Amino acid sequence: MIATSTTTAKATARAVRIWIEGAKLNTAGFTPDTAYNVMVRDTTITLLVSDMGERRVTKAMRNGKPRPIIDLHSKEVAAVFSAGTKVHVRYQRDMIIFSQSLES
Repeated sequence: MIATSTTTAKATARAVRIWIEGAKLNTAGFTPDTAYNVMVRDTTITLLVSDMGERRVTKAMRNGKPRPIIDLHSKEVAAVFSAGTKVHVRYQRDMIIFSQSLES
């Protein structure tokens, strides 16, 4: 495992959103414009780097440097995490796993 963090699933008018960005994405292999696939299970969402991936890591700029962003925003996210849920994020090489956090 490379790193862990937590975030919060947030309600929007359309669905539920999970947003992550920054250096931990780069370290896990999710650099800007990297293709990846999303696997949704009952209690987890897993992102896997794939040359044939259906989605791409967004490239934003901060202080003139590229900054990767992943914005998961769908009804599939809402099926796993309700709005306000603390989400545990586990970064591994070419994989990111979202699960419900054990923290309150």
